[in-house]
Amino acid sequence: MWRSGDGALAAGAPVTNDGCPSVPHFAEPVTVVRDDADALVAWLAAGTPVLRVARADGLGKRDDKSTLFTAETVQDIGVHAYYDILRIAPTGRPWSVWVFFTEHTREFAGWYVNLEDPHARDEHAVYTRDHVLDLEIEPDRTMTRKDEDELALAVAQGRYDAATAAAIEAEAAEAEAIVADWGPPFCDGWENFQPDPAWPVPGLPERWAL
Repeated sequence: MWRSGDGALAAGAPVTNDGCPSVPHFAEPVTVVRDDADALVAWLAAGTPVLRVARADGLGKRDDKSTLFTAETVQDIGVHAYYDILRIAPTGRPWSVWVFFTEHTREFAGWYVNLEDPHARDEHAVYTRDHVLDLEIEPDRTMTRKDEDELALAVAQGRYDAATAAAIEAEAAEAEAIVADWGPPFCDGWENFQPDPAWPVPGLPERWAL
């Protein structure tokens, strides 16, 4: 299970137990592709049931950015859609690299660097929390930063202080240097990955039913 923090953007307190959700957070059942000293690699298929966070007022999570990091939230269950994602979490790094494949066609659609806490582990799950700022890398290797405005809002709304935001921007710069050099995992051929068609779509534990 890939579990991440509370709040609309998973940037809140990290989840630290494998019991039923005590606060609204995100959890996605994944299939482990590789797990060794270098990295955890996991497959998240479109159509997978997922635990997610919703605003208690019924708005979409980004519909009112003036309360993006302060709105009351509730637990929700949904279905992962639009892309199949191969997630690569290099050990000890403050990010994971996501390889996007278009739902149904499995056509490679680009890379994404999700800045986040280095993963904590137990036998059932990985635990992290999102750092808001991310990188998008197109198939032609064009790279852009994503959600710089939301990182500024995270400071303005009290989620982060300025020093934490500066540290996250430094993480982004470190990841950008790896992309510029086309270092691992970008050079490792993961864009050609195809899952075993016999893999079942994993589900959420019954005890998490809302």
